[in-house]
Amino acid sequence: MKLIQIVILSVFIVTIGCSNTSKQDVLDYLSADSSERYRIHLFYDDTTKLDHKLLEYWNSKQELLQLVQGIQLFDVQMKKNKEMATLLGINDFPSFIIMNDKEVVLATKDLAELESFFNKLIP
Repeated sequence: MKLIQIVILSVFIVTIGCSNTSKQDVLDYLSADSSERYRIHLFYDDTTKLDHKLLEYWNSKQELLQLVQGIQLFDVQMKKNKEMATLLGINDFPSFIIMNDKEVVLATKDLAELESFFNKLIP
C-alpha cells in the first residue's frame, strides 16, 4: 500500500513540474521544421476576417506555398492560447508572429507588413 502511495505521489509531482510551459516550449512548438521555411501564427481575441485575408495571400503565389510551412490560428479566449501569447509578450490582438526554425522573425499587427516581409524573400 505504501508503495502505491509513493508511486501516485511521484506521478503527481512530475505532472505538476511538467505542466508549467516556458517561453522556449512555446517557441519550439510554433517553430518551422526547417531553416528554409516559415510558419505564420495569428493570435486573435474576436472574430476577424484577417484569417481569410491571410489565407488568400498565402494561396496567391506558388512560392509562398513552398516558403510557408503552415498557418495556425489561436483564439486567445482559450486559456492555453492566451498563456502562449502572454509568454511571447503579445498583449494586443490580433497579432501575427512569423517563426523560422529557431526564433520569431517578425511580430506585427499589420498584414501589409507581413506581406512585405515575404515579398522581400521571393524573387
